[in-house]
Amino acid sequence: MFPKIRWRIAISYLVLVFVVMGSLAASLSRPGCLAEAACVGRSVVVAAVVMAFLAIFLALIVAERTALPLRQLTQVAKRIAGGDLHARILPQTRDEMGDLIRAFNDMMEQLAGQLATVTEQQRQFVSVLEIMADGVLITDDQGIVNLINPAATRLLATTKKAALGRSFAEVVRHHQLIQLWQECRLERREKVEAVEIGRELFLQAVVTPFLDQGTRGYLIILQDLTAVHRLQTVRRDFISNISHELRTPLASLRAVVETLQDSALEDPPAAQRFLDRAGQEVDVLTQMVEELLELSRIESGQVPLRLAPTGVADLVLIPLERLRSQAQRGDVDLLLDLPSSLPQVLADAERVQQVITNLLHNAIKFTPPEGKITVRADGPSAGQLEEVVISIRDTGIGIAQADLPRIFERFYKSDRARTRSRGGTGLGLAICRHIVQAHNGRIWVKSQEGKGSTFFFSLPISDT
Repeated sequence: MFPKIRWRIAISYLVLVFVVMGSLAASLSRPGCLAEAACVGRSVVVAAVVMAFLAIFLALIVAERTALPLRQLTQVAKRIAGGDLHARILPQTRDEMGDLIRAFNDMMEQLAGQLATVTEQQRQFVSVLEIMADGVLITDDQGIVNLINPAATRLLATTKKAALGRSFAEVVRHHQLIQLWQECRLERREKVEAVEIGRELFLQAVVTPFLDQGTRGYLIILQDLTAVHRLQTVRRDFISNISHELRTPLASLRAVVETLQDSALEDPPAAQRFLDRAGQEVDVLTQMVEELLELSRIESGQVPLRLAPTGVADLVLIPLERLRSQAQRGDVDLLLDLPSSLPQVLADAERVQQVITNLLHNAIKFTPPEGKITVRADGPSAGQLEEVVISIRDTGIGIAQADLPRIFERFYKSDRARTRSRGGTGLGLAICRHIVQAHNGRIWVKSQEGKGSTFFFSLPISDT
């Protein structure tokens, strides 16, 4: 089929030919013109000139009608290239140029839809990278970091601006991670390794090679397993500690039983001493089991708190009087410092008294004769939290600085060689910590070895 645009040009020039030929025929048909060579020549020249002017005129019209849509299409293409994806041109003809414009518009609609899909996918990808907890880095084959997400900058203590464009070794600054990336680059396969960075960070690093349009790169995922590692450490320490604590009374019971079996039954006074010793060890085991069950119930929330507005004096006086005789036997002075203007606190009185009893008992146990223990309470100051802070300060043996961060862990005892003879299961402070935290309070300690310790815990003020 003959193209429409060619039909337009052909018809225009056919009309031109017919007009010129008609005008030439009319000129030559005049009487006597054909007999005169000059008349014929003039007619041909006039026809040629008219034909030339008409041809130029028609060419300009056809060229303008053909070029106008092309110029408009070029302008729209430039607007689209400049970012205006909604720019379009309306087809004004039904020829090939109109078909081109309609095809161009359809193409742009499809591209706009595909671009919107890609943009949404990229937005989702960026959002995932921004909020995911795992650190993500992408490097090229030379180790230059091309992408890093906020989690990775946090784990590696860097910034996005400082990391992008720098080498992987400069960004991570850790020999195990660098070596893992180098092994992946050499072996061309995924590498996984647990990496401990200092004492505060435990990572699992996964380095995976990939091809991106023929360019090799590497995806590095850093998973923060610090909390899991800490829980594993706590579990391991718990098993070790409870085994250690059970071993001593069980060994003592075994020795008592063997002694009774051998010869002590024939000596009633000796047998009675050994039976008393066995009873003491059984009491230790019973106390340990009871405190473990108590701690387990508190941690699992099976011991609901009966919170009520309570005066601080009601929380402190009962444990103080209960342990006063024990302090007197150890020649330790118990002092109380309670301001009269203290507000009431929101507390379960029985549970808080248990905390104060445990802290007072430890203070008496680790304070030498002629020592002093002061129980004090302070209300909130200007700009501080709405809470009352209760403190138990002693002049005892103190706690080593290395032991302070772990003093509230289960079974943890500072300097077991010094504390073994003083008894205790090592669970009291762990129970105190959980009870105070269940009250939305805080518990902490300050101590200097050889000069005593001060245990603090806070309770929220009652609104009523």
